[in-house]
Amino acid sequence: MKFYNKLIYFAMAIVMMCSMAACSGGNGDNEGGEVSQQESAALTPEEIVKAAEEKMQEATSVESNMTMDMVMTAEGQTVNMKTNMDMISFTEPMKLKMDMAIDMGEQLGGTQMMQFYADETDGNMTMYINMMDTWYKQVVSEEQLAQYNTKENLSTYLDSSTNVTEVATEQVNGEDATKYDGVITGSQISEVLKASGALDDLEPMFAGTDLDASTLYEDLPDIKMSIWINAEQYPVKYEMDMTTMMQGLMDKVIAISQQEQQDLSIPFTVDTMKISMTNKNFNNAADFEIPEEAKNAIQMQ
Repeated sequence: MKFYNKLIYFAMAIVMMCSMAACSGGNGDNEGGEVSQQESAALTPEEIVKAAEEKMQEATSVESNMTMDMVMTAEGQTVNMKTNMDMISFTEPMKLKMDMAIDMGEQLGGTQMMQFYADETDGNMTMYINMMDTWYKQVVSEEQLAQYNTKENLSTYLDSSTNVTEVATEQVNGEDATKYDGVITGSQISEVLKASGALDDLEPMFAGTDLDASTLYEDLPDIKMSIWINAEQYPVKYEMDMTTMMQGLMDKVIAISQQEQQDLSIPFTVDTMKISMTNKNFNNAADFEIPEEAKNAIQMQ
């Protein structure tokens, strides 16, 4: 049971790291432009997705909602972890707001609420975090803050998508949007995770084992993705099924743990791991102010 609980929390840590990588973007150097309906009709699905990526880069603000659903089973017990995040992001200067609710079920403490703000002042990036009704603040690098910047959302993943096909027209945020399905290969996912540093923070969890963080990037399976693009060429929704990737990561952790402790033979399955995000109010997101209690918070090192 102790090992089972350790796996649960390890899986949760991986989920959070990977979800932040899913939100992070590229370098913002794309030169996007308006694409007419006539031009759009002449583009391939891959080119349409690329145009949506460039369009997203041009946005000065956006509101997003991300949901994550992960179901894990071990020793006959099932844990269903659901995460919901509402996000607002601005650029020039950078300013972020994120409200997060993580429902881990009663056996793991129920629903945990967290609140994040971030801003840029005189070239300095500061993140403000509210955990258990206590505010903390920390000076962070631009690279660290970029992981939470939904303006950069989708860029790296969209640029890595292959085998894109048009599926259907569906309603997203009350308007028509064209759905495209594609695949992000395991090798591309590996490069995305390496570039984002999403798993680097898990290094302390490998202490005392033969597991090296770099091995987690090896031999990752493909990920299925879908993206919905509206008439203005904005990516208004995307979904990724990361179930097989999560299972592969957990299999590696279990294999190493079994080498360290020979009596461990717990079957651990990741039944579901899916991420979905919707985007709206491009260039017209609701403005906000960072609370004074956050600005006056305890400084974290």
